[in-house]
Amino acid sequence: MLIFSNLISLNNKLIAYSFLKNSGIDNTANNAGFKNQALFGKYDSLTSGIGLLIGILLSLLGVIFLGLTIYGGIMWMTAEGKEERIEKAKGIITSCLIGLVIVLAAYAISVFVITALSK
Repeated sequence: MLIFSNLISLNNKLIAYSFLKNSGIDNTANNAGFKNQALFGKYDSLTSGIGLLIGILLSLLGVIFLGLTIYGGIMWMTAEGKEERIEKAKGIITSCLIGLVIVLAAYAISVFVITALSK
């Protein structure tokens, strides 16, 4: 009880430990020749920042596509000859492939637009 009351006391301030500040990893990186950059630090223009965001979103969609395709494949393998489960699995895999085509088309369009805007 004493520890709990001490933690919530207004007189004591809890200080969070910062691994990046206290580990010396910045000094090691600087000595190795790497600059200290934030995630968006090297993206100084709007188009390159948008390109990074689009890349992250497309990567996430690729992972979702892979997961749904595996799910559809497992459903098909475990269907035990039941036509309704086989058709459902085929539908999931077909929807995944259509989604993949849409995502790839969106990527191609976004690369075209970002390239056109950056010139």
